[in-house]
Amino acid sequence: MVRDTLTTFNNRTYKTKMPLSCYQVLAQDCTIELKFMVLLKKDHASEQNHINVKISDMLISLYTEDNDEDNDEDNDEDNDVIVKVNGMDPSGSIKIKRKGEGVSLYAPSHGLQEVYFDKDSWKIKVVDWMKGQTCGLCGRADGEDRQEYRTPSGRLTKSSVSFAHSWVLPSESCRDESVKCLMTFESVKLEKQVIVDAQESKCYSVEPVLRCLPGCLPVRTTPITIGFHWPAHSNLNRSEGLSSIYEKSVDLSEKTEAHVACRCSEQCI
Repeated sequence: MVRDTLTTFNNRTYKTKMPLSCYQVLAQDCTIELKFMVLLKKDHASEQNHINVKISDMLISLYTEDNDEDNDEDNDEDNDVIVKVNGMDPSGSIKIKRKGEGVSLYAPSHGLQEVYFDKDSWKIKVVDWMKGQTCGLCGRADGEDRQEYRTPSGRLTKSSVSFAHSWVLPSESCRDESVKCLMTFESVKLEKQVIVDAQESKCYSVEPVLRCLPGCLPVRTTPITIGFHWPAHSNLNRSEGLSSIYEKSVDLSEKTEAHVACRCSEQCI
């Protein structure tokens, strides 16, 4: 990925508006073994990328730290990649080396051929025997790009933004200090009027949309085209509420707004 342009394992390229301060699953072993998981977060203050690689009992963090205070163009330490490792690797099978302007992590025995990271880009390669067994923003690496935008629920979406946002790890409360993500998923109501059988019908999204947590307000949004469902066309009733809306069919596709940056009050819920 370079800037906001991402190329999947199957060489499908798309642009995405990343939410700030929320981790997204770039790639993971989607078998029951879950040998690895690679997460990406864009820092709210600096908007620099931060990658976490989880392998077995290890957590390797890769990020950059600006040294703007020096304001020295010849300072080689500016934007250097910082590597933090938590946990042990008794087998010695995980290697971390400097490469060009960044750092590469190698863990082929765990399914990761290479994870490269620098201040402007990142790149993930999986070993051949992991192809077709991965999931996340980078896809399944199975050579089938017609079903590339598959969300964690298994639903296939046509929107690259909806697909990318579906792999966000949301929060439950803005009071959780351990999680800086200020967003969660919601089924949103379609604002435009829809008439069905001569009556006004309320439509709800069958795809989750990123929205700020209660007590927080959006400071940045991005347009997103998603599928909506008419409850009048199904057996969705009041007792169900919207709990089963994500399992319903798509009756129409319309644009709405997804939140990608939020600000919370001290009285947030």
